[in-house]
Amino acid sequence: MSNRLQDIQVELRSILDARLAELTKVISETEKTTRDIVSAELEIARTTQAAEGLESEAERLKKDAASIRARTADITKSHSKRVEERDLLKLELEGLEKDGSELRKEVTSLEKKVKRAEERSSKLAADKDNLESKLKELREQIAKMKKLKADLMSSMRGNMSELTGGD
Repeated sequence: MSNRLQDIQVELRSILDARLAELTKVISETEKTTRDIVSAELEIARTTQAAEGLESEAERLKKDAASIRARTADITKSHSKRVEERDLLKLELEGLEKDGSELRKEVTSLEKKVKRAEERSSKLAADKDNLESKLKELREQIAKMKKLKADLMSSMRGNMSELTGGD
């Protein structure tokens, strides 16, 4: 039974470890996305300066800026999704930690019940041995009484036949 409990604890630990690894990965990706956003903003600033110095490339740079803005929006949207995923994973992790805590309490309770049952079993085994010993003694006494009764009956028959035979 305790092996089963240990197996459950190991399984819960592995589930928690897997969830923590996923959360770490999401956080890492979120940090990368943030760096990408900052990088994109810096690129917009450089593009704007180049547009002032190079009129002939102004249209191309405007298109690039629009493209970068769209990319920034996509990255921001992606970042928002990742933040939402991270928050959901945090909630899930909290739930798993709560479940783990409840399971640990349940395991502790079951371990106490098992210990009480083992103690009761030991007491019952001792009581059984004691009763078997008493039963054996009673059977021996009954056998002695039966033998004594048979001896007495035999003796009484002998005495009766002497009394009747002697008259």
